[in-house]
Amino acid sequence: MATAGKKPLTDYIRAFAHFGGVNNVFHTRSFGRHALVNDGVYVYQVSRFDDLLADYQSYFKGDYHAVYTVFPAELWASLLHDKIQLSSDDLIIELYKGWKAFWKKQELNAERQAASLAAFNEMILSFQKDGDLLEAADADAEVLIPVIAITIQRQYAKRKDFLMDCIKLMTFRYVDQIGDGQLFVKVGPEGYPDEHTFFIYTVDEDF
Repeated sequence: MATAGKKPLTDYIRAFAHFGGVNNVFHTRSFGRHALVNDGVYVYQVSRFDDLLADYQSYFKGDYHAVYTVFPAELWASLLHDKIQLSSDDLIIELYKGWKAFWKKQELNAERQAASLAAFNEMILSFQKDGDLLEAADADAEVLIPVIAITIQRQYAKRKDFLMDCIKLMTFRYVDQIGDGQLFVKVGPEGYPDEHTFFIYTVDEDF
């Protein structure tokens, strides 16, 4: 597992010490690019913007399972509403391209892929009828939600801009979806951009 971020672990420790936690005594270790802190009561994860950026980038390079498990479906609804300007017909075309991109990253399984295509067509029919894409994706949410995410990502000229929008939404609007949802705070000088801010949140991790 990689060491914590590009910054030294001591910077993560200082950020947590500034936050204070519950107790003054705590123990810290690297956790991928991040740091874990155990203060004897809770386990916290300390992350920088770039740490989240690296994680999110990896989710779109693998089999996309983390795209389904990490992000709330509402995130994609927000991006579709706020960032993506497509007619319904164009969106359906782009969704099919996203579905094909999804299956390029999966192990070849003709039976599963045929079942997935049937679920995709069911989603499209439901979307055309009711106009609620996320609800329509319930036909096979574990595949179709990532397909929607891939489709949105493909509309950005730069993948980094897409990932940064995901982080900004997660750290402003969907903070209850980060970590175990019990606590989320930002540590950094007033008015600093997110790139210079530490995010601290409780997690269900062994220390």
